Amino acid sequence: PWLGHATLTSITALRRWDSTGEADIDYSGADIWYRPYGKNNNRVRFDTFSQELRLAGSADRVDWMAGLYYDNEKLERRDAVTMGAAYEPYLSIAVLNDIAAAFPPGVVDTTGAATFMSEAAGMPYGTAFTGAASQDRWDQDAKSTSAFGNITFHATDKLALTLGARYTHESKSVDSFYSNPNDGLGCAAALANPGQVGAALAGRGVPGAYVGSIVPTVIGYMCLPWANPLFDGRTTTQDFTDNEWSGTAKATYRWNESVMTYVSAARGYKAGGFNLDRVQSANGLSDGPPGVVPVTDTSFPGEFVNSYELGAKTNWQDGDLLLNAALFHSKYTDFQLNSFLGTSYVVRSIPELISKGLDADLLWQTHVPGLSLQAGATYTDAKYGNDPLPDPALALVPGGTASFAPKWALTGGVTYQWNFNSYLMGRFNLGAKYMTEYNTGSDLNPAKMQPSYTLLNARMVVGAISKRWQVELWGSNLTDRTYKQVGYDAPIQPGSYNAFLGAPRTYGLTLRASL
Repeated sequence: PWLGHATLTSITALRRWDSTGEADIDYSGADIWYRPYGKNNNRVRFDTFSQELRLAGSADRVDWMAGLYYDNEKLERRDAVTMGAAYEPYLSIAVLNDIAAAFPPGVVDTTGAATFMSEAAGMPYGTAFTGAASQDRWDQDAKSTSAFGNITFHATDKLALTLGARYTHESKSVDSFYSNPNDGLGCAAALANPGQVGAALAGRGVPGAYVGSIVPTVIGYMCLPWANPLFDGRTTTQDFTDNEWSGTAKATYRWNESVMTYVSAARGYKAGGFNLDRVQSANGLSDGPPGVVPVTDTSFPGEFVNSYELGAKTNWQDGDLLLNAALFHSKYTDFQLNSFLGTSYVVRSIPELISKGLDADLLWQTHVPGLSLQAGATYTDAKYGNDPLPDPALALVPGGTASFAPKWALTGGVTYQWNFNSYLMGRFNLGAKYMTEYNTGSDLNPAKMQPSYTLLNARMVVGAISKRWQVELWGSNLTDRTYKQVGYDAPIQPGSYNAFLGAPRTYGLTLRASL
């Protein structure tokens, strides 16, 4: 029959991920601001159910597969921010220093800065900027249903043609609830009486001609998202539906037993979503200039990529030497860049990103019994398009080299395996990875550049030849290289940067056993 021999595969999965935490989000010893512990304060929970059915078979010159997929993910996020006793003194000093930097020394009085925001709000010191600032909740429901299939036609013994397609229906909805337990008193007072803010600036020596242009900046400091009462009591509901095609076309040609070449084209799709954070701008639009008006529509569109590849897979020396190489070119539209803009996380759609380059890898089983060598090299040129973005913090992105995209990534390793006797074996591996410099920040700030570095890892294994048990002694980053994984702006600390560092030198012992 045309179906030939077919196999039906069913995969059902149910997953739950739950995290409750707290954080000192100013990353200092001062009591400035923090996220308190508690499931109703700071918690993220995912509940996911997925079901996949695949029917695959072959007949004559045809290999085929068809399937259905369903996924339902429910997400709960609770986020709370508390302002500490040092919040107002710190922010008052920060805003006055920022203003003073624009004038000759001594023009703007920064003494007694701890009371400046209270003065600007016209309220007693310490009454407006302390205690619970925000308590927000997001409940998101996402469903994905797709039908997919591919077919490979072996036109000759050497030529094979593959076509694949996937139709995806995505639906997402999110309910958002915002609250300011302290009513955002300082921000509310500033918004109601900007003249008081101007008077406070004039009292500090700011020339009258500049007061009007500086008032919005000061109000912006006083109305940072968590302290902005315009969010208080807001509830919003957002939803969207996407229906998209993705797929691939590929041709392979086997020249002989040692050499196979291929060319492929593919279209990929990643669904859009919602920013689950307070977002504000001057006009209430997500792409508007900086301001304090809450953004109701926090959605971002789906991401697409058209990718092309030309490559070869070869083996030599009776299969002991494998050498593969490929040229690749990928063009992304509406690339989803996750950015920390100093006060909130926002996924910003970048109109265009093009990534192209060359990838090669080698595996050689040497003539020395048990000794093998591995090597790999990737050259990547990844650049954003020149389209301007609405966020001043992302001004360096248009036309820039994409973050986390080193020009060169090189790997190498050596493995030696031997048998102690007919029951016991040993294996030793030493591997290295070299990366040229790359930027670790989504905003491409030069301060977040990671210089080139090399990581060295090793592993020693002793175990049964049957693999019933193994003991592994391993070490990673043996030279204890310090390197940044992600760089980001220190919250409300202009000109300061923090980073999540890679793991230091680490040793471990792993035991494996199977029945």
